[in-house]
Amino acid sequence: MTEKYRTIISQLDRKTNEYIRGKMDAQDMILDDITRKQLIWYGHVERMDPARLSKIIIHWKPEGWKKRDRPRRTWKDGIYTAMNGRDLRMGEWNSRRQWNMKVGRRRQTI
Repeated sequence: MTEKYRTIISQLDRKTNEYIRGKMDAQDMILDDITRKQLIWYGHVERMDPARLSKIIIHWKPEGWKKRDRPRRTWKDGIYTAMNGRDLRMGEWNSRRQWNMKVGRRRQTI
């Protein structure tokens, strides 16, 4: 049987997510993978030529009226939060090797 079927746990068992991840030897959470992929994409777009549509769209700010409510959290806000959490600075995306090391795409080699 596969590992998935050996660790069938019902909600009635009242086990925490950490317990289940430990039982299945899951190292990373899906949110870590999503954040890593977003940072990889952001670094890729920032290295692009300024005339490329992807870069123009990322840096575009809509004009006009704003809502009176609390400002919505944007995709770039999430990127900046992830960058702060991984100690990434603006402009580090120019060095692709260093960016990929800090984002977690590559393993560090000696």
